[in-house]
Amino acid sequence: MNPSTDENDRAMRLLDGIRDPIRMDIIFLLADGKSLNVGEITSRFKVSRPAISHHLKVLKDADIVISEKTGQEVYYRLDRQRIVTGLRLIADSIENCWPSSKPEQG
Repeated sequence: MNPSTDENDRAMRLLDGIRDPIRMDIIFLLADGKSLNVGEITSRFKVSRPAISHHLKVLKDADIVISEKTGQEVYYRLDRQRIVTGLRLIADSIENCWPSSKPEQG
């Protein structure tokens, strides 16, 4: 069974979100469950605050991070379940494309 158009769109956003090395580093930074603001994340990189903000926007649009405003600060945390579910959907879709029996050899 092929994934729906909506599932394909979510999968493409997920893959786009994780394809950049800085975004992957942000994912690993947030993987321990902490919520960090842009300044705290920026302090861990040799990249400008606007660049980190852009990467966080891509991650948010891909449903990889969740943002929560507290006072004047926006805190970001990883949506681990969404990532796992998305990657599992991609893997299952690829696996379902293979025939159930092994091809004949020889």
